[in-house]
Amino acid sequence: MIILADAKLVFMKTIVFTLALLGATVASVFGAESRAAGTNDVRVWLTNSFRPWLTRSYPEITSKFYPEWLHDHPAGLLPTPFTNWLDSVFPDLETEMYPTWMENISAEGLGTNIPVWWAGVQKGRFSISPAPQPIPTIIRGPYLQMGTTNSMVVRWRTDVPANNTVSFGSSPTRLNRTARANGIFTEHAVQFTNLLPHTKYFYSFGATDTPLLVRWTNNIAFISSTNSRVYVNKPGNREQVAIGNKDTFVFSIVKKKLSVTDPEKTFTANTTNTALIVNTPNNAVLVSITRNKLFVTTSNHFEWLDGARPAKSSRNPGHNFYVGTTNLIRAGGDSNTFFVTHPLIGTRQPIRVWVLGDPGTRKKAERDVRDAYYRWTGAHPTAFWLMLGDNAYTAGKDTEYQGSVFTIFDAMLRKSVLWPTLGNHDAGSANSPTQFGVYYDIFTLPSQGQAGGVMSGTEAYYSFDYANLHVVCIDSSDSDWTKQGLMLKWLEADLEANHQDWLIAFCHHPPYTKGNHNSDNDRDSEARMRLMRETVLPVLEEHGLDLLLCGHSHSYERSFLLDGFYGRSTNLNQQVHFKSQKDGRKDGTGIYLKPTRGPAPHEGAIYVVAGSSGQTSGGDLKHPTSAVSLNVLGSLVLDFDAHRLDATFINDKAVVRDNFTIIKGPEEAATAR
Repeated sequence: MIILADAKLVFMKTIVFTLALLGATVASVFGAESRAAGTNDVRVWLTNSFRPWLTRSYPEITSKFYPEWLHDHPAGLLPTPFTNWLDSVFPDLETEMYPTWMENISAEGLGTNIPVWWAGVQKGRFSISPAPQPIPTIIRGPYLQMGTTNSMVVRWRTDVPANNTVSFGSSPTRLNRTARANGIFTEHAVQFTNLLPHTKYFYSFGATDTPLLVRWTNNIAFISSTNSRVYVNKPGNREQVAIGNKDTFVFSIVKKKLSVTDPEKTFTANTTNTALIVNTPNNAVLVSITRNKLFVTTSNHFEWLDGARPAKSSRNPGHNFYVGTTNLIRAGGDSNTFFVTHPLIGTRQPIRVWVLGDPGTRKKAERDVRDAYYRWTGAHPTAFWLMLGDNAYTAGKDTEYQGSVFTIFDAMLRKSVLWPTLGNHDAGSANSPTQFGVYYDIFTLPSQGQAGGVMSGTEAYYSFDYANLHVVCIDSSDSDWTKQGLMLKWLEADLEANHQDWLIAFCHHPPYTKGNHNSDNDRDSEARMRLMRETVLPVLEEHGLDLLLCGHSHSYERSFLLDGFYGRSTNLNQQVHFKSQKDGRKDGTGIYLKPTRGPAPHEGAIYVVAGSSGQTSGGDLKHPTSAVSLNVLGSLVLDFDAHRLDATFINDKAVVRDNFTIIKGPEEAATAR
């Protein structure tokens, strides 16, 4: 319904805001402890009158940012946040005429002035339209972090501070639960809690856009909004000409001035203006007359509805456009935006894991590897995925992560949890001892053991459980490697407490490689590859390691089933160090069999270098531990099913270039022979 602005409707809005501002100002002058008795009347009025009026008059107010006391605790008036909010959300207030007695407020005058003044202003004179406010645009995400059996974290970034309520539920059309984090941020992280294990939840967040639809031809413009209030007001003082709710205004030229009506002509306002503003809470257009022709312009984002910009040469062009940014301000509410909570710890079921090493090049090769996996896996769900470091070249800057991770992998990030480790290039802008820098700012990782395992107290290294897997992330780039250091002490404690069927570890620097890095050369990578062999591997193998995943070398190298080899490649004794010299394939010389289902010491592990997800860099690939070595772009896929692991390396054309199988347990091993 459209309402022509008149004296009885309009000035009330300005007065209510002014009165709220008055209450805030008095509170700031006298303080919470020394308020006069009359201020209680103000707070009661704010609770019983102001808040209902605000919601009724501005139903879109939920998209604005106002102080918490307006929600929960009106008696605890916080003047500065509220007055700042008024100035920000309603900048037109500064054009209003406040009563002179407001300039010199006294506690005694407060109680007597407000009732008299309010009774007078009920009669009203004119109304002011609220100015449209910019909607926070989502510039990163959503991306999932730190999944557990009963919780999940979703993160995203906006260009301006915003609140962060997320709706979620059992289907895209049934998002009947909400989660939020208190405060207004640009970097958002919201945790869903009290969830069911192994359950799929859809989610959605972001502002609700209130767009304008403009149809303009032959000096007549039809301007409408289908989901919010729409205001017609004068430039400068924003005095209302008319207001409607989910309705249409018709603009034309009458005696060289703008006339406003509705399609049914239930009202007409012949103004004295050659320019008028039409706005919703988020968007605005300017209707103006130039040389007796009507024009509609906007500085907001818009899209032509006819598919192309009208020809400038046309005498009476048709201009149909949509003003709004819906695709940039809201995420989710569809079948591709969801998460699945972890299964109960210890359960045995099919699990697919995607592994990417050194992907962060932002080159075509990275996109080709991504697309190859998407084609190969099809509709098969990815339980979670790992990044093995050097996630963003060349120095792990925020802009580099944006291109290397958040833009390229946006579709996977919103539906499957990413677990990363720090690479030497990522460490160019991050510091593990202080947990400071880009890597630690953009990822939320389980430093307190939230996802299973023993708490590490740092996001540099951590562990988590997924069904019957125990997964350990080791920081090979920037943490203390010594045997008395905190990382090795934590690792021993974590592995002592582990009873899962599978133990998977991942880090950046490989213990065995002959790619573009050489694990025999101590001058290469500050001897980190040797330190990996000598300090970390004995701890992992003592506690039943099954698979170690690394990057760093931009190649694919996969070992035989190996144990107890901590020296240079020239010292390898295959009879001693190989638990099996089979190639790991059922159609080859045979799969790998391990006698114990759970963690058992020194039964052998497979060591994989999978650092070719963004580029290849050569090397002779002749490490004697390797069963397969390839200078080929690609990624690794791990398929677990109870006590069986099938690993597949696919290249950038979705072609399988290597595969191997490990089976654990005496019964399973006997069946597999």
